[in-house]
Amino acid sequence: MTVLSAQQLERITSAVTDLSPVQLAWLGGYLSGLSMGKDNVIPFPQRSTAIAPTPVMSSVVTTPAAIKTLVLYATQTGNGKKIAEQLSAGLTAQGGEVSLSNMKDYRPQQLKQEQRLVMVVSTHGNGEPPDDARAFFNFIQSARAPRLEKLEYSILALGDSSYDEFCQAGALLDARLAELGAQRVLARVDCDVDFAKPAQAWQEQVLAQFKPETEAANTQFITNPVAASVSEALYSSECPFKSELLTSINLTDTGSSKEVWHLEFSLEDSGIQYQPGDILAVQLPNDDALVDEVLRQGQFTGSETVRLNEHELALRTALSHHLELSTVTKRQLKQYAELIKQTELQAAVEAKDALKDFLWAADWADVLQTYPSKLTAQALVELLRPLQDRQYSIASSPKAHPDEVHLLVKRVQYPFNGREHLGTASNGLARLQAGDFSQVYIKENPHFRLPADPTTKLIMIGAGTGVAPFRSFLFEREAQGLSGNTWLFFGEQRFRTDFLYQIEWQGLLQSGVLERMSVAFSRDQAEKIYVQHRLLEAGAEVYQWLQTGAHLYVCGDMHGMAKDVHQALLEIAVQQGGKTPEQAHDWLELLISEHRYQRDVY
Repeated sequence: MTVLSAQQLERITSAVTDLSPVQLAWLGGYLSGLSMGKDNVIPFPQRSTAIAPTPVMSSVVTTPAAIKTLVLYATQTGNGKKIAEQLSAGLTAQGGEVSLSNMKDYRPQQLKQEQRLVMVVSTHGNGEPPDDARAFFNFIQSARAPRLEKLEYSILALGDSSYDEFCQAGALLDARLAELGAQRVLARVDCDVDFAKPAQAWQEQVLAQFKPETEAANTQFITNPVAASVSEALYSSECPFKSELLTSINLTDTGSSKEVWHLEFSLEDSGIQYQPGDILAVQLPNDDALVDEVLRQGQFTGSETVRLNEHELALRTALSHHLELSTVTKRQLKQYAELIKQTELQAAVEAKDALKDFLWAADWADVLQTYPSKLTAQALVELLRPLQDRQYSIASSPKAHPDEVHLLVKRVQYPFNGREHLGTASNGLARLQAGDFSQVYIKENPHFRLPADPTTKLIMIGAGTGVAPFRSFLFEREAQGLSGNTWLFFGEQRFRTDFLYQIEWQGLLQSGVLERMSVAFSRDQAEKIYVQHRLLEAGAEVYQWLQTGAHLYVCGDMHGMAKDVHQALLEIAVQQGGKTPEQAHDWLELLISEHRYQRDVY
């Protein structure tokens, strides 16, 4: 039965011809809403972070002997899941048989039975797979992994090129699958933080590669049903909430070597909801002084016209509001060296550790000063990454602090290359006054959550601003009327000047919400003492808590504190549990897979 007349179909086809993929996605939801009643129709959002869906031809009939495509994803923040869901829906829409799974829910032993595999893999931390994928990675890299000569595969890797091991998780899987005999049908695509366009292009390649040979004669354009919800989040990077700063307090005392700010923003009338453990993303422009220095070193006026994302604008505007200036990646420096044809810089970039210290401290003004060359304004713009939203662990509880969200921010400031360098967001936030506004939105952090059972014991380990989410955890438990079963390890430099939230911790200890607190102030004695030392000192009790079901949380620097804490936990398992080093490693991996060892590291 034909639902539409030929005239109606012609009018509809004409009306949608010029629509973009996002508009088509919205239109699908709009028409669906009309069919259910006008109250279900939602307005078209102004902006969205959703990846533009790929329109695909829907096939009514599948081939009798269709090859099933397995779509696997491994994600820490959710980006990989969204891409995988979109791809799965697209493959299904064009007539394919598709299975979609998180790596944590898939038995890797079954790979030998698969014929086609598509993977979306994020890299977490410095080259590590997401926590949910660790068991999969451990198996596939072990001697137990089967031969996979019958398997064809394609991989999309997500990462951040500001880290040394860019997209390392995807690269490891790619190499290992090939080693096991699997056939790579599309080259791996490595995506940086601005992943939307390359991810969409990769999806289109996969859809074309795996398009069924037999299709029905009558086909119609449809859009990805997963991506059709283009307003998935109430606020996002493309549509942030304008939040008023209620108050800001410098928590460090006179004599401290740092400034750490407690900031409280209003969420009143926003409708924003979050959970303890979630993240607040903040949008701030580059510092004016840094923009001026980049223009000076590059010999630009700032009035030059450049093209960015198909729009023309002044170079100064692009540098101030759209492009990342304060960080330089090795990948960018390599591109710059090739562009200016400086052999000395090219050789240094290829050496593993030659420019490590420079890249850690330098911004783009330093690059243009240290390795000068006359670039065009457009060439400079094309070298730079998009200006990143800064993400901070939320320090407040939605139950204890309704209509508010709190942050704990260390102001970044250091001398380098004869000039004072300032952290983009930390200094912007430190300068805010009560009544000022900032653009914010929530990022869910599903891998850093309080346990469902409120009687579960919690061991929380944080140094410096890494203690922020544990303030959220404890005030949430207080608001729920819970007490005990909580142990906080906190580290900073000096007791007198740097004991962040000291009065609040004392109040929580007195009320019983916080059962126990162990502190380490590294500079208050000749020998430096850190949180990992306090863990080892209390090793017997820490091991007992974990053996009786405690959940353990770590928040802080991945290269220093988090790495040292992990080593201390291995030592505790050996010393207190009588395990071999290999058994200790497996024990921690088990805790991670059970979500009893959760990390929020940066």
